[in-house]
Amino acid sequence: MNYSDKIIKKYSDIADKRVATACDINIIFMLIIAILNILGIFIISKYVLLTAVAMSIFIFLLPTVIHCIFRIHEEWARYFILFLLVIQAGIEYSVLSYHVILMLAFPIVIACLYSRRRYIIFTTILEVPMVVISHLVALRLKIVPDEPLVTLKGTMLYGVVPRLIELLAFVVACYFIASRIQSLINTLLQKNEELYADQENTLTSLSEIIESQSEHTGTHVKRVAMYTEIICKGLGFSDEECWKAAQASKMHDVGKIIVPIEILEKPGKLTAEEYEIVKKHADHGRQILEKSPGELFQLASVIAYQHHDRWDGTGYHGIKGEEINVFARCVALADVFDALVSRRPYKEPWPIERIVEEITSQRGKQFAPEVVDVFLAQLEDFKKVSQMV
Repeated sequence: MNYSDKIIKKYSDIADKRVATACDINIIFMLIIAILNILGIFIISKYVLLTAVAMSIFIFLLPTVIHCIFRIHEEWARYFILFLLVIQAGIEYSVLSYHVILMLAFPIVIACLYSRRRYIIFTTILEVPMVVISHLVALRLKIVPDEPLVTLKGTMLYGVVPRLIELLAFVVACYFIASRIQSLINTLLQKNEELYADQENTLTSLSEIIESQSEHTGTHVKRVAMYTEIICKGLGFSDEECWKAAQASKMHDVGKIIVPIEILEKPGKLTAEEYEIVKKHADHGRQILEKSPGELFQLASVIAYQHHDRWDGTGYHGIKGEEINVFARCVALADVFDALVSRRPYKEPWPIERIVEEITSQRGKQFAPEVVDVFLAQLEDFKKVSQMV
């Protein structure tokens, strides 16, 4: 199963927060500049400088407002922020000129944090005319009184051209940094997909071993996986989490491969000793799976161990309520429903009406209340699955 989009979104959201943090830190630098102006370090009009500082602080705060407060993590927001940062760099250079030469590269560095070449290209397209315009504004305001930047020719030859060369050097470096990071992310996504595929194939192979142990158990694990996914979706879990839970649920009865087949397939009632042997399959399942690497196997281990624990604490291990893993709660109901709706050596299938009555009566006792609620709401889907496999 490929969930690359979710991983990319998570990485992009983190990048948004880092951009916001970087801009917040720059507010401190702008306040330092304002203080230096008050102390007379700069010879720029206080009104002009303080106006530029105020505008810069406002722009630097926007990433925090957009990404951290309103939690907007869309591409248009990133392009908007980069556009504003270019404007901010232009304003800052227009007012402070050579005092903040390096700030011209700040938008490019921020674009690099997003780790996408297209952001670097977009920012560069904006930065080039901004460098020219900001120099012309500085000339007009007579910010730089020294030769040779007091004339238009001097500004272009000794101000604009060197700044553009320096800027393009930053662009090249940031472009290749972004390319490298993007390549690493793509490799990570590929390895993540391969890891999930390997775990899924192994789980499928193990479930086939279970099938060879018992024809009833074989089709049972497939249906339980489908029921589990229905419940998880009803509880509001993401598609990825639902898929993981469904895959891991296939192993809920893996411990039964250690239980003698004559006990599993016994047509009559189990003795107390036989029942204790069957109960051990939950512990066997955890022991088989818990040392296996991979997220799916770790989840499968928990489900195998807890799927017979009851909401009221009267289950196999005395675990109760929220102590039971939420996916194990889902599998618990899925497992019981399929057992009741299916023919077994020791019983005939129950009618749906009787099953609904039984599960409803166990709400808050054997089963988690919210899981029962989802079951009742999705009953038609449960019926369809019970007839599919």
